Amino acid sequence: MHLKCTLLARLLYVAMGVIFLLAPLPGAASGLQAAPPANAPLALEAPQSASVSVVQGQIRNRTLYEALAACDIPPAEILALSKSFKPVFDFRCSRPKDYYQASVDDQNLIRKFIYKTSPLDEYEAVKDDNGGYTVHKREIVLDRQVVAKVFTIESSLYQAVVDSGETQQIAGLVAEIFAWDIDFYLYPRKGDRIAVVYERCYKDGAFVKYGDILAARYVGKQKTFSAFLFNNGQFDGYYDETGQPLKKMFLRIPLKFGRMTSSFSIRRFHPVLKRYRAHTGIDYGAPMGTPIFATANGRVTFSGWKGGYGKLIIVKHSNGYQTYYGHCRRLLKKPGQLVEQGQVIARVGSTGLSTGPHVHYEVRVNGKPINPIKVKKSRGKPLKPELLAAFNKTVNERRLLVENLLKEKTSLVMLIRDN
Repeated sequence: MHLKCTLLARLLYVAMGVIFLLAPLPGAASGLQAAPPANAPLALEAPQSASVSVVQGQIRNRTLYEALAACDIPPAEILALSKSFKPVFDFRCSRPKDYYQASVDDQNLIRKFIYKTSPLDEYEAVKDDNGGYTVHKREIVLDRQVVAKVFTIESSLYQAVVDSGETQQIAGLVAEIFAWDIDFYLYPRKGDRIAVVYERCYKDGAFVKYGDILAARYVGKQKTFSAFLFNNGQFDGYYDETGQPLKKMFLRIPLKFGRMTSSFSIRRFHPVLKRYRAHTGIDYGAPMGTPIFATANGRVTFSGWKGGYGKLIIVKHSNGYQTYYGHCRRLLKKPGQLVEQGQVIARVGSTGLSTGPHVHYEVRVNGKPINPIKVKKSRGKPLKPELLAAFNKTVNERRLLVENLLKEKTSLVMLIRDN
């Protein structure tokens, strides 16, 4: 997305409870516009002409057939509509809150039909000359607002985001961006700050989802990390300020969110066996059923029960690396299958020698266990020199913004209407 004017020139900031507008927002009234509730009703369309009436409503605890039959739509008409819809949507997957709208002529035949499963998923059917319907999924145009905030960590990134009034989705998106560098359950310290520039997406005035994280900077007591989105049609990803990709061979941990419950150790007291033995990996506690990700591209070499590991998946990677994921509840991949970094391969469980739900994550090099925290994280290829000019043009503005955000003593908020 290309911003229409300089972000800094349109910065709204909050200090001492007062909102200052440095420049009017293009294409929108000045001042802040409160976000409408996310569960606002879906807008429905008006009749096309006096000879056409509209029947509409929610599916509720009915099938589509029952809902339309109650409006005196002929059975053959309903069946023809359902058949035409099958390539794009199966009405057997309907949910109670789905909306429908049928434009009906004076013979109770459907001329046009709209079906909405969410603000982002709408389907339209128009009657054709053969008595059937031409069906397509509608293209949804969203309004976007760009927001800039600083989150200060007291206990966790998740809590800092929720305390600011945003949802845990933002915490998840930030954790994904820095997944190659930061273990957010081990690294953060109280007082660490993170500036994030991100999109909120609206439809008909109602918030429907978060868009891209455009920029982020994590300032910790130990180290600072930066991420900037760059997309020129060929390259799409996150890079640091010098054009080096954030993506590396291994993710830091195999979960989006989890807490370290046991570290790598050559001598640990085993809670089940009640004796000292080596602990050749790291345990991450998480709720039962939490998705487990492959931390690097590779091929599954084992998927099944293996002694104290319980249900275990082993993935073979390049350069002699293997990763183990133990105590799983469900195994989602079979031996021989290729997996990609970040792909869900299993679910957290408590099988084998385990006292509670967690994943035992182990890294081996040429068969020898090593501390996962110390795995060398080789970077991908940097941007080519001929792309750096475009990259710097995109990044410089956002870099100045996050720097200014972090200089302030309070969180800053910037709302930009960008149609």
